[in-house]
Amino acid sequence: MKKIVDFFDKTPVTRLLSSILILAMAFIMVMNVILRYIFHFSFNWGDEIVRYLCIYMSFLGIASCWKFGTHIGVSLFVEHVMPAGIRKYIRLIQDIISIIFLAVTVYYGFILIERIIASHQLSPALKVPMWMIYGIVPISSILGIIQLLIGIFRHHSYEKERE
Repeated sequence: MKKIVDFFDKTPVTRLLSSILILAMAFIMVMNVILRYIFHFSFNWGDEIVRYLCIYMSFLGIASCWKFGTHIGVSLFVEHVMPAGIRKYIRLIQDIISIIFLAVTVYYGFILIERIIASHQLSPALKVPMWMIYGIVPISSILGIIQLLIGIFRHHSYEKERE
């Protein structure tokens, strides 16, 4: 178990995957534009795959932000109005609420995936099962929960001031 936690703590997997996906999106879009305007031909799956890569990149980026503490938040009230003695407890409560929200997202994400599997829905151009597209929702939520738990128990992120 310690090796798994160390892996998630030390390896920026979500950041790396998001970077690869944005590069793939740029490459496919540029390729499709060049093919369309020079050769009057484009791949019919180009727009669809870019859309799905963008969805994956966004959800993996959400999980990555939990790791690096870069989520946008309104911290003015907690960091400047609240007394210094209770700030870390409020930050901890914020993290716990985030974990609860992500756990609910995991639960309902799996329910959604079960329904999509039962419907045998495919994407229009790629003919990929749609559960593979929607599967990123619970996966990124699980990764977010892992990152938040690592931040709380290993790095004591609630003790550090947030911007």
